[in-house]
Amino acid sequence: MIKLYFEETDNAKAHSEMICRRILGKYLNTDGDNLIIHKAEFGKPYLRDYPKVHYNISHTNGVLVCAIADEPVGVDIENIKSFNRLIVERFFTKSEQDYILNNEEDQDERFALIWTKKEAYVKWIGKGLSIPFESFDVLNNNGVPYIYSFLHDKNCISICIKESKLIDRCDLLTC
Repeated sequence: MIKLYFEETDNAKAHSEMICRRILGKYLNTDGDNLIIHKAEFGKPYLRDYPKVHYNISHTNGVLVCAIADEPVGVDIENIKSFNRLIVERFFTKSEQDYILNNEEDQDERFALIWTKKEAYVKWIGKGLSIPFESFDVLNNNGVPYIYSFLHDKNCISICIKESKLIDRCDLLTC
């Protein structure tokens, strides 16, 4: 089962570890300040003393999201704003570019959807931006696990997990 925590804060980046510790402590029924957080080779965080608890965080302007699961998970959140065509052409596959550019309706949302899916996927793998975004396609699912995306307020959130059945039991919890 996945727990997805959402918090609005004035400076999500600066407060992300503190907020994440509070969320993890609540989830584990322990004092979050005492949790020992390590980072894997490419920066993915993990809890030293809870190897069966997987989590991932993401933040954007004033918002933080934390996904917790019993298997590897990746999450990303982005504010929906005007997209940059050069980023689409440089970092997205042809089918992803077509999905965004061939229909003028909702292009900003479509861009945020593709971007957050890509971020969630590379965070799920644990290799972050060392994997070139143009090397995989999140629309065709060839080798990409299940990625669930949704809009919340003016944000797009994507969660990557091995099996879709886990998403069916995902709740968005406000801290």
